Amino acid sequence: MTSLDAEEQMFVETLQQAVGELGATMGSVMFPVDDEQSLVHAVVVGDPLSIYTVTDQYPANDDRYTPDVAYRTGRQCVRVRERSPRGLLPAMPFPYAIVATPLIAAVGRSLGVMVLIWADPVEWGEVSAMVQDRCRRLANGLSRSLERQGGVSRPKRFSSAPRFILPSFPGQDRPTESLSLSLVYQINWLATQLTEALQLQDILDAAIQRIMKPYGAWCLAVSVIDAGRSRLLGYSGCSAVLAERLTTASAGTLEEETDIGELSLVDQPLFFHDAAGGESVAAYCLLPLIIGGQNTGTLALGFDHQRNFRADERAALVRMAQLLAPSIGRVRQGEAEHRLAQEIQQGLLPPALPQHAEVDIATRYATPTFGTAVGGDWYDVLNLPDGAIGLIIGDVEGHTPRSAATMGQIRTAIRAYAAEGHRPAEVLTRTNRLLAELGIDLLATCCCVRLDPEAETAEISTAGHPTPLLRHPGHHFLELELSPGIPLGVQPDTAYSSTWFPLPEGTTLVLYTDGLFQSHSARLEDGIATLHKRLDTLGVDLSLEALADSLLEITGTKEQRDDDVALLIAQFLGTRAGRRQRVGRTFVDRHDLRAVRDVRRFLREQARLWDWEVVASDLELAVTELVTNALVHADSEVEVRLREYPDRLRVDVRDSDPRPPVPAPVLASGEADTESEHGRGLLIVEALASSWGNSPSGRGKSVWFELSKH
Repeated sequence: MTSLDAEEQMFVETLQQAVGELGATMGSVMFPVDDEQSLVHAVVVGDPLSIYTVTDQYPANDDRYTPDVAYRTGRQCVRVRERSPRGLLPAMPFPYAIVATPLIAAVGRSLGVMVLIWADPVEWGEVSAMVQDRCRRLANGLSRSLERQGGVSRPKRFSSAPRFILPSFPGQDRPTESLSLSLVYQINWLATQLTEALQLQDILDAAIQRIMKPYGAWCLAVSVIDAGRSRLLGYSGCSAVLAERLTTASAGTLEEETDIGELSLVDQPLFFHDAAGGESVAAYCLLPLIIGGQNTGTLALGFDHQRNFRADERAALVRMAQLLAPSIGRVRQGEAEHRLAQEIQQGLLPPALPQHAEVDIATRYATPTFGTAVGGDWYDVLNLPDGAIGLIIGDVEGHTPRSAATMGQIRTAIRAYAAEGHRPAEVLTRTNRLLAELGIDLLATCCCVRLDPEAETAEISTAGHPTPLLRHPGHHFLELELSPGIPLGVQPDTAYSSTWFPLPEGTTLVLYTDGLFQSHSARLEDGIATLHKRLDTLGVDLSLEALADSLLEITGTKEQRDDDVALLIAQFLGTRAGRRQRVGRTFVDRHDLRAVRDVRRFLREQARLWDWEVVASDLELAVTELVTNALVHADSEVEVRLREYPDRLRVDVRDSDPRPPVPAPVLASGEADTESEHGRGLLIVEALASSWGNSPSGRGKSVWFELSKH
């Protein structure tokens, strides 16, 4: 926090006069930011109540907000209310009167707004004409002063930290500059934002908004102790390398490079007003993050100028670190539990799906972003004994470890019965009977499909599962008419039936779980209608990967998703020469980087055999980058798949590691990690490929790209 500048002092003098003369509880001046989409407070004069009632930003397009009306219309707006309307200003649950007077330039344009508020005006039925007129006179005087200096300088600076000033008292020579009150305001809002934080990104953004910007820091970094070693958790304003050095620079110098992996904690707040060897850092402070008496990490602030830290600033920083620490611990624990739930669930999915020349397949599996619930959705693709292809999708009720365990049992049973040669209806009948024999009381829905490439038919049987969608070439998707059956686990003696459908070349079949269209926040009918509307708008030439991505968008963003969803899309390509696509694949053992040369040899040979030598160099370069990246970051075997289309070549690089990687440091929202080595391979792929993407693949993930021959 810095002292008031001349412009802020001008605002203070006007507000002190207004508050003192008119007996207001609070006065402020507000200015537009974000291309006039919001109004923010620059200076607030009032008693301590103001730090709890002032909100950072007010939308500049909402008539419920009195300052907004005054700013947009250019006319004074006066209101007396019993209490703040529902959802408007929850921190003002008391009667108040408000007068918002625009600051008008000579050309008639609104520069900002002067606002006065009176709390508990019990004797008022309305604001007197004298008060309104005095507000206009004071606002006009402030407007003229602003015009003389050419308008408001750097209005964006107000968005980070409004200045709070205590009202002046009779006999005072000058207004009381209350920097401490401004700090209390930031502490109050930091506590509010941390309470609502669900992700580490939310916590970092709150720290930037409430600590880094108000203190005028150049950069911020947070490190934590993870498995006995220090790890950079998040940073903003500087490079990751400097952030790591900053959080461990307890000796007052940044000259020596510190190994971030070594356990290095500060056990007390440290403030260095003059840092040695700090490159762009001229001063910094280190604050321990304490949870239950245990030191769990460090919060560091770096400044690009020498800086002294006043007593109230130091005390406020310590309090802010005390608020940050348990919030970081809570969110990290929640994210760790969520990763464990994902690992359990993905471990029950097939490690990899078989590849077929006659059928192209795309899959998706998505879970809610938060929470520890383990769902029971799954999919599978089987090589059947007679050369047919099995497609399976299902959903066990609930979101508990029992649901996931039951899903694993059902999946294993279905694979076993299908491997014995049983048809879809008999597979479901036997699986249902097995659930009863095992005493499993959870219900499950399932759909089994047997694709016969030679006969060009699909045999389908369902047990209470959403009906598959089918699209013949040149037509729209439609729901198949078949006997739905009852869910597995209801009646042990249930006999299921099958329905046969023709499967012309180019037919697309979509299998999905109800998480695709059903959620806690939407009605079932609305979800189904949304699904069909999305399907009707999709182009018939859309690739399977693009189709899968488009359908998954129905569930909203990962933060909005509240249920698991599994999606399995298959397109029958036919068996005739010219339609049946050429495919190839090779494998690399876990961490065997030397085998990358064997992958390049395989690619050159396939390019020669398939007459794709024109793109052989690009193919080798892109695949080498992706395979190397997968070997470094995934603890599993890596599979490379090739599929030839009439006009393009598709490559999938897949791993089967269900374990999430060690989380990368969190960046401030909107900041890009320009130093990340992890993204280098993808930049190369993006430059070479006609299209590319990534998606879940069984237990692991797949990065795919396509190359055009011309």
